[in-house]
Amino acid sequence: MNKNTRNFMITALISIITLLIVFGFSDFSKTVNYIARANLAWLLVALLMTILTWTFEALTIMVFSRESGLKVRFSYLFKITLIGRFFAAITPFYTGGQPAQVAYMTKDKHSAGKATSMLVSRFVVYQIVITIFGVVGVLAAYSFVSKEISNLALLAIVGFLINSGVLVFLFFFSLSKRFATGIAKFFFNFLAKVKLVKDSDTLLSRLFSEVDKFHKGMKKSLENMGIFFAGLLLAFLQILAFISTPYFVALAVGIKLDYLRLVSIQLVLFLISSMVPTPGASGASEGFFLLFFASMLGEKTAAVMVFWRFFTYYVNIVVGGLFSVFGAVKKES
Repeated sequence: MNKNTRNFMITALISIITLLIVFGFSDFSKTVNYIARANLAWLLVALLMTILTWTFEALTIMVFSRESGLKVRFSYLFKITLIGRFFAAITPFYTGGQPAQVAYMTKDKHSAGKATSMLVSRFVVYQIVITIFGVVGVLAAYSFVSKEISNLALLAIVGFLINSGVLVFLFFFSLSKRFATGIAKFFFNFLAKVKLVKDSDTLLSRLFSEVDKFHKGMKKSLENMGIFFAGLLLAFLQILAFISTPYFVALAVGIKLDYLRLVSIQLVLFLISSMVPTPGASGASEGFFLLFFASMLGEKTAAVMVFWRFFTYYVNIVVGGLFSVFGAVKKES
């Protein structure tokens, strides 16, 4: 059993157990009834939010692709986005997405250094926006959410520090060629020691060449303020579409909520659940959702949670998985 299959099975097992627990603590028949009678039009709007999340992410990648020296079509980057979504969803801390994207692009004869530059540039602007969003969300929702979690301040600070730490690391990695080369050389030497690479001199030379391409691409992306702010705007729209999903799902089951209050709580939920190492933060995301939203959604909480998780997580696995499998089959054929 390979690593990806194992991660997928772990994700499926955690999800099934979580759903059983959720249904066990709710009125099962009522929850099923709310799901069955949900308004299809609002569910389609929720699906549209998911598609917009993918689209804005692909557009952000496309903005940085030109600065990284890659000439690729939007349709190709949309496919790469979905492949990244799948592998991120089945790996701890969402860490598998970008390596998988670079691997797929490398198989398509694109430079690994340029592909990494493009994807890391996208991730930098995303991380900036989500960190700012997280702080605003905590400040806006603190008085309400702190009643549900007494140590919310500590959890929020830890979540903020993790996201900020990732951002600082990315800036060092992106702007310091010496730092990037040192990190790359460290991992290469480790792989050489465990005999996972052969012809080390040739590969090390290629590695330095790709790091040089990566650094040049990153420098161009981050120094071009027009490109940088365009990336920030697209990342903002991506996150806005993502955090709007529960609002439309709630409308689908007949609940109208205060939009700003809901999205601020959703941001706190995202900030805290990002600390959980399970694939897709499975288990924790559902648990925190029930904890935060139960007083607002009442007996319909479980139904809303099922739809929310489907549109923000499971759709990524299903659609991204199909693109990953058929993309690999197409290459082999």
